[in-house]
Amino acid sequence: MQTTTIDTPASSVEFDFVKGHIAATMTLIHGLIAQGLIDRNHLDAFFASFLGDLPHNRETLGLRLILDQWREGLREGAEEEELRGKLFEVISGGRSD
Repeated sequence: MQTTTIDTPASSVEFDFVKGHIAATMTLIHGLIAQGLIDRNHLDAFFASFLGDLPHNRETLGLRLILDQWREGLREGAEEEELRGKLFEVISGGRSD
């Protein structure tokens, strides 16, 4: 399996796949939050690890910032609606404004 590191740039298709995977995971998580079945602290730790594995370059900067804000909302107990707003920012690769 090929891994993408800081030294290996991701192709557009690979990056779109990663964004789609993250968005799908976030959607699942929102369902679990709505049902009260999720431990937000463990989830935050998981995403911290995941973010550490993303390439640190300009292409992923917007995505990493949005995920950091989403994680902050998880830690602070943000409402599901507020967290869900970040989902669409992830799909577009960052803020659109």
